[in-house]
Amino acid sequence: MQHFRSKAPNCLTSFLRTLALILALVVLSDHTTAEVRTPAVIGDGMVLQRERANPIWGWAAPDEKVTVNFADSTVETTADKNGRWKVLLPALKANHTGRTLSVRGSGGSSLELHDVLVGEVWLFTGPSNIYWPVERCDNAKEAISAADLPEIRFFTTPKRLSDTPEADCKGSWTACSPKTVGKVSGVAYFFSRRIHHDLDVPIGALQSFWGGSRCESWTSVEAVEKEPALAPVVDWWNKEIAEFDADAAAKENRRALARWKREAQEAKKVGKRAPKKPAAIENPAKSRHRPGQLFNGMISPLIPFGMRGAVTYQGLGNLFWAEHSVPLMATMFRDWRERWGLGDFPIGMIQPAPFPCDGWASQHPDAYALQREAQLLLLDRLPNLGLATTMDIGDLTDVHFRNKQEVGRRMALWALEEVYGRPAGYGGPIYESMAVEGDSIRIRFKHTAKGLKTRDGKAPTDFTVAGQEGRFFPARARIDGDTVVVKSEKVARPVSARFAWTDVAIPNLINSEGLPASIFRTDFPR
Repeated sequence: MQHFRSKAPNCLTSFLRTLALILALVVLSDHTTAEVRTPAVIGDGMVLQRERANPIWGWAAPDEKVTVNFADSTVETTADKNGRWKVLLPALKANHTGRTLSVRGSGGSSLELHDVLVGEVWLFTGPSNIYWPVERCDNAKEAISAADLPEIRFFTTPKRLSDTPEADCKGSWTACSPKTVGKVSGVAYFFSRRIHHDLDVPIGALQSFWGGSRCESWTSVEAVEKEPALAPVVDWWNKEIAEFDADAAAKENRRALARWKREAQEAKKVGKRAPKKPAAIENPAKSRHRPGQLFNGMISPLIPFGMRGAVTYQGLGNLFWAEHSVPLMATMFRDWRERWGLGDFPIGMIQPAPFPCDGWASQHPDAYALQREAQLLLLDRLPNLGLATTMDIGDLTDVHFRNKQEVGRRMALWALEEVYGRPAGYGGPIYESMAVEGDSIRIRFKHTAKGLKTRDGKAPTDFTVAGQEGRFFPARARIDGDTVVVKSEKVARPVSARFAWTDVAIPNLINSEGLPASIFRTDFPR
């Protein structure tokens, strides 16, 4: 019987070689003709920052030439070896008519972004109170029905945690209308509405929110670790992550859930309200509070989009590190400014409103006062910051107070006067200095407008004074021009004073513009 050697192996080898060549050519073809693209924030309906060069960036094939055209300006560049490219569009004046921005690659691909406006762009970021949507604010029905303002545009970054800085995110620009405004930030909308009205320019609002979030998470890991004053924060997180026991946490979560179910059933039997369901113990490595997590996932994708400034609200989550509030916020602001490369751009801070904080995690009995005081201290330590006081508009029964119209208005007053140079009468009275006068202390304020007064016409409330021993007693106060004189029969020789130094104080001291005085203490070394 004659035997023949099979030709299959040679055929198979030839086939595989041919297939590999085809695949290589396909990969090479894809590599050299990659579609030019931009991140989500650079998209249809966006608002570019007026009177400032605007970065436009994206991806293409490595070494591909990219041409960007907008408003009679043409700018060219070449993608780097990783396919990343960026150009700067020349500064433009505000424009109310949407125009097309085109991007073309030398490989033949192109894209067009339509209905692009030029105006003022602001970033709004923080926890739930700055996110609180229009549909859940006071007088929501009226606000929504009147929101036919298509020149106000919103871009919202989805919630995302990340261990490394993200280059892009999902999302798209949305024009303001009665159909869309209900879901956007009340603070962002009411701020933008006022600026749009007064300046008559389009407004772009970048929104990035996560309820209960802390400063360290909105800041890059590098910035947090580099700041010596934040070493306790870094050490705490490292220890929490290193010592976390996933099995023990899972067992405790099951036990806590079982206890809650039993307690809920018992409450139901007797007609009582069920207790709050316990929060599960989470892996600290995956926590939204961990340094850098929200910066990486929700701020980094927006950098370096052109903007005027930012508005931030830091809420009760920051009570945990209240004693470190000054370096935490200062580091966050410096980090944003450095990474955006816009110099000391304006940053507006919203003051947390009075609220009983007993149920929130903290490490200091005066945590809420310290946190709010830190904002005032930063006004003197960093340039170009503003503060919207809220001592009179909170809700002691609801941390998510609903009068976001007034918050947005007050923040806009600061921007109009300090950023845009238009007299607006912003800012409530802020402590400036004190002088002991016998058995009294005279307190001088900034931002008194045409004088101090009280909201109810009565004597100023919520002042205390202390002698050398440091024990504070309630004080009687009277207004004298731009100052307040305070004294207590229990303190013969006062040396320091405090104002509204509690979680829940709602004082009545205001200026002639009706804006409330802010919390302070004179016994802090400035």
